[in-house]
This record gives sequence, structure tokens and C-alpha cells, in this order.
Amino acid sequence: VAGFDNYKAGVAVAKHLVAQGRKQLAFIGGDDPRGTRRWFGFRDEALAGGLAEPRRLILDRKDSGSVAAHARLPDVDAVFAANDAHAIGFMSGLRKAGLLRDGPASAQPVAVIGLGDLEMGQLISPTLSTISVHGDAIGRTAATLTLERGGERRVDLGFELVLRDSG
Repeated sequence: VAGFDNYKAGVAVAKHLVAQGRKQLAFIGGDDPRGTRRWFGFRDEALAGGLAEPRRLILDRKDSGSVAAHARLPDVDAVFAANDAHAIGFMSGLRKAGLLRDGPASAQPVAVIGLGDLEMGQLISPTLSTISVHGDAIGRTAATLTLERGGERRVDLGFELVLRDSG
């Protein structure tokens, strides 16, 4: 297995949002095993930070519901999306509702952080904060693990919290 620790990614996002002073957190995404580990890390760190349990909104993988998700989460001030596609969709919904501003994260009524560091996230405004997961290195390492039978069989390549204007 080559990848990153999904639980720790959730912890990192919640820790950042708590430090920002955000109080009403939510998680949007699927209920697949990796997304669920992200949720658990996010939830556990929010609770450890003294906040109420974040809301969790389950979306289908190809669901355009992330655009309308803000209507189901009217009181939140921060959202961690299980992937950048859901984050971008959620931001689109915020824009339609007049709840998205150009400018830095501190100016956003609702902070949004995704996962995957899609190039599109750097092209929208405000630019998307995200977890970067080093996909090329994961692919190369997985290929090496497949071809070579010896050595470590589980490699954590880490991640990076990339802070931009959305959160």
C-alpha cells in the first residue's frame, strides 16, 4: 500500500479551522472507507478542540448535490470536503447564495477546504485550500511495491495542507 494517512488529513484540517476560530464545522463527501477515515480524524480533532460534533453530509460520488449542500448546512462556518470536486461544487453553491467573497480566507463567511489539489482549485476565485497528496509519488511507489516483493509493504508518503483563499 502506498498513500497517505486519511485520518491525519482530517485532523490537520480540523486543527487549522479551529485555530482560525471557526465554530460550526461540517464534512461533505462519500461514506467510502477513505472518506470515512477523513471524517473520523476531522470529527475527533474538532471535539478535542472543544467544538460540538461537526455535521456530516453524505453525497454520492457523482452527485451534483455538493452545489446545493449549503442549503442543508445553513449554519456552518467551515466545510471540509472529502475531495476537491465536492469542495468546488460547494463553493459554487455558496457563490449562487451570495456567501462567497473574493479575498483572503479571513473574509470568507464559510471556509472551504478540499482534498486532492486539483489544478481547477487554483483557477477559481477564491482559490481553493486543499490537502495535496503527492499522487505521482504514490503511483511510482505503488509500482515499485508491485514489482519488488521485499521490504516495507506499507508506505506513507504524507500530505500537505495547502492554504489558499477559500479557507
